[in-house]
Formats: sequence, C-alpha cells, structure tokens
Amino acid sequence: MEYINEGIALGVDLLILGLCFKEYVNYKKSLASLKNAPQLHLESNLRSVVEKQKDKRIPYAVIRGTVMPIGAPLKSVMSPSVTGVLQVIKLSEHRVARGFAGFWSDQRKLIHVSSNEVPFVITSGKESVEILDGLSASVIDLDLVYDSYEPASLTFFDHIFGFFSGVRQKGFQTTEEILRDGSFITAIGEIELDGNTLRMQSSSVGPMFLTTATKGTLIKKFEEAKSSTLIKMFFCGTISVILISIIARKIYLKKKQERSERKLKESLEKARRERRSRARPRNLNDEQLCVVCVANPKEVIVLPCGHVCLCEDCSEKIQLNCPVCRARIETKAAAFIS
Repeated sequence: MEYINEGIALGVDLLILGLCFKEYVNYKKSLASLKNAPQLHLESNLRSVVEKQKDKRIPYAVIRGTVMPIGAPLKSVMSPSVTGVLQVIKLSEHRVARGFAGFWSDQRKLIHVSSNEVPFVITSGKESVEILDGLSASVIDLDLVYDSYEPASLTFFDHIFGFFSGVRQKGFQTTEEILRDGSFITAIGEIELDGNTLRMQSSSVGPMFLTTATKGTLIKKFEEAKSSTLIKMFFCGTISVILISIIARKIYLKKKQERSERKLKESLEKARRERRSRARPRNLNDEQLCVVCVANPKEVIVLPCGHVCLCEDCSEKIQLNCPVCRARIETKAAAFIS
C-alpha cells in the first residue's frame, strides 16, 4: 500500500509509453514504405511495367489521377446534386458529461455510421486503375457535403435526471461525406494486373491511401507525426524514470530501516540472553538440563504432552514436535521448577 499511488501512476505512464511506441513504430514503417514506393504515371505504359513484375504485381506504388465511377455514381442523400463513389453518413450525439473530478465537459458519441461504395477507377488519359474496397483505406479524403446540428429539447425532468446521472444531452449532428467523381487524388497501395485489368488494393507493405495530398506532402506529415510521437515517448520515459527512482528510493529507505531495526533487535536479544545466562543457576544435574543444547536449564513446558524439556533459546527453534515423545506441539508455556 505504500507504493500504490506511484505504482498506479507508473502503470498509466507505461501504458501511454507503450501506445506511443506502437504508434511510433507504425509511423516509421509507413514512412519507410512511402519513401520506397515508386510513383507511376498513368500516361505512360503502366500496364507493361506491371506485367514485367513478379506475379504481375507491384507490392506498393503511388499513382495520381481522376476519380471516375464504373457505371452509375452514388447520389448524395442530403444533397442530391452531388455525386460520388464513396459515401459516409454519420449520426453523432453531443452531450455534457461529469468527469471523475466533478467537472462537466463536452463529449461527442458516434451513434451510427452508414457507408456506401460503387466501383470506380483512377484514370488519366487512356490508362485507368480500378480501386478495390476503397473504404478500407487508412486515409480517405472525403468532401463534407452536409452538416446539420439539431439541439435537444430538454424538459425540467431531463435536467434533473442529467444532473444525477452525470450525462446531459445537448443535441444530434448529422454529417455526410463523399468522394466526388471527378476529384483528382493520390492513390497508394498494391497494383496488380488481373487479366487485362489493372487493380489497386490494400497492401501488406504499407497502408492504403486515397488522398488529395501528394507523396511528398504525406512523407512530410508522417515525419512530423513521428517526431511528435518521439517527443511524447521521451516525455513519458522521463516520467517513468522519475517514478521508478521514487519507488526505488522508498524501497531502499524501507530496507535500510528494516536492517537497522533488525540489528537493534538482535543486539537487544543478545544482551537479554547474556543477562539471563548470568542469572541462571550453574550447578545443575543432567535431569535439569535442556535435552537439546544440554547447557541451559529446562525452562519451557511443551503442551499437550506436558514434557518440561527445553530452555528458552531452544524453544524458539523447536516448533513442530516434542523432542522427547515426538508428539505434535500445540502450545508452550513457562515452567517454574523449584
């Protein structure tokens, strides 16, 4: 219990440090994948380039082009004049919640997400690459085409209930985001030639991107994110070292105090034994001596067998069985022999 506060703080800090380290490793891996990914031009003979690769695929590559649907595009639910290929509709609840310290803070809870997708390609000139499962991309730059917030109408009872429950509703927000057809984007992933069709899909080398940013911009963002995470790791690591030092110092001081107390106890015990040794009678026959050490007089009776057979020093060492009859020792008592 002495180290519970420091232990909890250290555990939380190590958890944050572990998450930061995991994030740093992911950023570093993604950054290395991006830097090594070749940027291919759709205007050139991309098909022949992919066909020459092993298994007719490039594990991780960058292309840039215009989004075009294969067939009819998606129509926006909230803005029918807008069309696209990827659609995400979200319903969120805004509320005020009382925290652990008793302070109220704004929170946002995602209630429902609806996603839709139609087949589409990235094209430029005569060549095009079909995108498979675009919604699985790690980064998708979508356009916000609808955003509506409806405040909640709370009754007096709702306010009272919210005060005691610690959660008070503020309103609901509905948003719709779409990847418009005709958008010029950067797509990063695995490219393969399937029959006569070029396709891009998620890669085991790095995350898939559908973004308006260029490769250089993405690399810069990942480098900044990696540096920021490294600073967080250094900060959390410093706190961990400080907490470990505090706990280690407390343990050291406690052990030091225990050693001092043990030495004092041993010293006092030794002095007590010397005093008792001087006070003990000297001329004793064999029947009056302890059966274990055969030096000190018998001073302790063993129960329930009733044998008076031990001196005080030996009684501390004999705990289980009587040395005379081997009966189990339940308790001991001082014996006064006249």
